[in-house]
Amino acid sequence: MKMSMRLSCVALLVLFSGCAQVAQQSTVDQLRLELAQIQHSLDDSGTQATALFSEQSLNTKVLSNQLTSLEEAVAQLDKTVSSACPEKEARVVVQRCDPVNTTSVVVATEGKMMLGEVERVWVDPPGLQMIARIDTGASTSSLHADNITAFERDGEDWVRFDINNSDKENVTIERPVTKYVRVFQQADKSGSRRPVVELRLVLGDVRDTFSFTLADRSHLEQDMILGRNFLTDMALVDVSKQYVQPPFKPVAASAQQ
Repeated sequence: MKMSMRLSCVALLVLFSGCAQVAQQSTVDQLRLELAQIQHSLDDSGTQATALFSEQSLNTKVLSNQLTSLEEAVAQLDKTVSSACPEKEARVVVQRCDPVNTTSVVVATEGKMMLGEVERVWVDPPGLQMIARIDTGASTSSLHADNITAFERDGEDWVRFDINNSDKENVTIERPVTKYVRVFQQADKSGSRRPVVELRLVLGDVRDTFSFTLADRSHLEQDMILGRNFLTDMALVDVSKQYVQPPFKPVAASAQQ
């Protein structure tokens, strides 16, 4: 009886041992399967990362090529603009010919006539040379006049006045009044009413009519001021120089004949 019980116990031990081995093998197989799945997922992730890196590298290369193309286009545009708009010479001397002066040398820069602080101006009528100060701060040109007398001619306002030529000789002029302006000064708080007339000037290559305010400039060195109504869009001023433009020399009537 005891022997039978021992055999039964041994059989049970063998049976239990076999079940334990089977359960352990199943666990190992399950772990191996999970490891294989993890490895597969890692491989997929690596493939995706490699593809993304390659795509980013390709995009970077495309952007770099586009930037290079834009830089080349800008450089070509600069060349086109430079050829279409060449830099102007800082200073040029223009030789002109006209019926009155056979050789009129005009100093110009940037396409505009160059003027100094003072210039010789030809006034016609009456046909005389005066010294004018170039004043960029004055909006309107002005002229010293003596013995200003207002009168009426054919129903219009006229004025008679005396001016001095470069030799300080009086010359009487009669001109129609285009308007009157009131000028205020520190010594004249109420202001003074001054006539405005038009005179034809010759300076450099400019031959045109300009407005002048008649005033008492006896306390000043120059009898004429050329303001912005003369200078705008026509001239540049170098205050370090004087008499840049040559004087106008009219041809005598006998020489014209």
